Order: sequence, then C-alpha cells, then structure tokens
Amino acid sequence: MFLYTALEAVAAIVLGIFIAARTKKAEGVVYSTLDKVGCATNIILTVVYACLSPFYLFLGMISTPKHDGILGILGWIVSVIIASAALFCGLGLGYSVSLRKQGRSKLSFAVQFAGVVGIGLTVLLYGVFVGDLISPLN
Repeated sequence: MFLYTALEAVAAIVLGIFIAARTKKAEGVVYSTLDKVGCATNIILTVVYACLSPFYLFLGMISTPKHDGILGILGWIVSVIIASAALFCGLGLGYSVSLRKQGRSKLSFAVQFAGVVGIGLTVLLYGVFVGDLISPLN
C-alpha cells in the first residue's frame, strides 16, 4: 500500500490545485462573510492537514489485507479506503475554492471539511479492522 498511498497523496495535491486554478470567478459574485470565513478556514485546514499527514499516511501505508479469498477482497477495499485520506483532503480544499468562485458559499464551506471526514474514517476503519481484515503492524 506504500506505492498507492504515495501516488494518491501526490495526485490529491495536484488535482486540488488544478481544480482550484481552473475555475474562473463567475461574473457578479460578491464574497460574503461566509466566504471570508471559508478562506480563513481553508488556510487553517491546509496547515492542519499538512501537520496530520504523517499520521494518516502512515496508517495508509501499513494497511495490508490479512486474508485471501473474499475476506482478502474486503481487506483490500478497506485498505484502499484507509489509504485515501489525502485524496479527501486535497479534493475537498480544491472544490471548496472552486465552489466559492462560483458563488456557492454554503456548499463551499461544507465541502472543505471532507478531509476531516476522510481522516476520521481512516482512523476509525484502521482501529476497527486491524487484526481482523488488516494485518497488525508487528
């Protein structure tokens, strides 16, 4: 899962920046207070996601299925979800900027927290399935 996690983290950063940069500001859009709070929250969340990245990337890298057969398939699915936290972070911030430029303030504010959900899902799934579907570290 090391290779998947590393490539997915790079892809998340590139895609998030690409989505944010490619969206043009719609005509007549006036930024409200929620938009200004959303901009500040984006900056804060970028720092938080960057500081937490060693933790959730480590969990993604050590998540390997434990069994073969149908349990192995379920283990791979859970492992890929665990390793995809950075994708939620990058795409959530990219879409947040894109939606703000289009004048959709409320949705923009909500979607920026997709990374928090992704990190929480990573920790939750790893805690629940380690030793059952996912091999323990030692």
